[in-house]
Amino acid sequence: MKYLFLAISSFLAIIAQMIAGSNFFLFNFLDLSLILIAYWAVYRSRIQALFVGSITGLLLDAALGWPLGYNGFGKTLAAFVIGQVARRFNVSEAWMRFALIVSASCLSSLSIYVLFGLMQRSYSNIFLRASLMQALITGVAGTILFAALDSYISAQAHKANQP
Repeated sequence: MKYLFLAISSFLAIIAQMIAGSNFFLFNFLDLSLILIAYWAVYRSRIQALFVGSITGLLLDAALGWPLGYNGFGKTLAAFVIGQVARRFNVSEAWMRFALIVSASCLSSLSIYVLFGLMQRSYSNIFLRASLMQALITGVAGTILFAALDSYISAQAHKANQP
């Protein structure tokens, strides 16, 4: 049942991103699925983050009409990197979370770019520049969302400890 919830949340994140991206230009560069992956890797289980990464990537491939596996590999690789870094380092500071999300987004995009090259599919260098812009916007949005989540969690903990 837990994995069904993860799949549905991944699907809803992709749908929300597609709807917002068609209405607001800036949302074309926001990767909600990567923020969802980072949430599961930092706050929850790394295994579940890998599942969310692979499902989200496959759903993105299906939605974009790409061959299945390009985004699946990139998002799973990003989930693995975020999970390993979160396990080994203290990622509670905002600058560390920003760097983690930006580097995972860049790694995901770079792996997709390399897969396009290995499969001899047409690609453009504009993809890398757009990916860098996407990484920065996603890093800022993810850092703000995680700061708000941390603030909410600490407020709830403080509220529960009040007599």
